[in-house]
Amino acid sequence: MRREAGLTLVELLVAIAVLGILLGIGVPALGAFAADSRLTSTTNRLVSALHLARSEAVRRNARVTLCASADGVFCAPEGDWDQGWIIFVDGSGTGARAAGDPILAAGEGATHGVTITGNNPVKRYVSYVGLGATRRANGSLQMGTLTVCAGTQGRRVIISRTGRLRQQHGGCTA
Repeated sequence: MRREAGLTLVELLVAIAVLGILLGIGVPALGAFAADSRLTSTTNRLVSALHLARSEAVRRNARVTLCASADGVFCAPEGDWDQGWIIFVDGSGTGARAAGDPILAAGEGATHGVTITGNNPVKRYVSYVGLGATRRANGSLQMGTLTVCAGTQGRRVIISRTGRLRQQHGGCTA
C-alpha cells in the first residue's frame, strides 16, 4: 500500500502563521534600513559635491560655488537643497551663476522622503575661494550647517570657517 505525500491543512496553517510572524518582524526593519540607506547616500553625495567644489577652487585658484538648483543650469531663487545642486566657477563672485560661468558638475535632488536644508549662511550657496576657505559674496566668512533628514533620522554637514567639513548624527525632528 502506497502512502500519499503532502501537507495536512493544520501543517499548512502553522507554516503560514510562522511566515506571517517573521514578515511582521522583518518588514519594519527593512523599511528602517531603506530609509537609513537613502539618508546615507544623499549625505555622501552632498559631501562629495562640497569636496569637489573646494578642490576645484584650490586647483583653479578661483571662486567656485555650489548652489541649490532645480534645473541643473542656474541657482534656484528659492527652495531647499533637496531639489538638486550645481557646481560652477563663480567669475562674478555673487554666489549665483551667470550665463558665462562654466558648470563643473550637477547633482540630483534628494530621493523620496529625504530633505536637505541649510541654515542662514548656507541657505542658498556655499562658495570656496582659491585658498579653500568659504566666503560669502560680500567677502565675509561663510560657515554653516546643511541638515539632511529622513524622517526623524538625520545627518548634519558642518562647514567651518576654513571650509573644512565634518558630519554629526541627528538634527531632525518629526
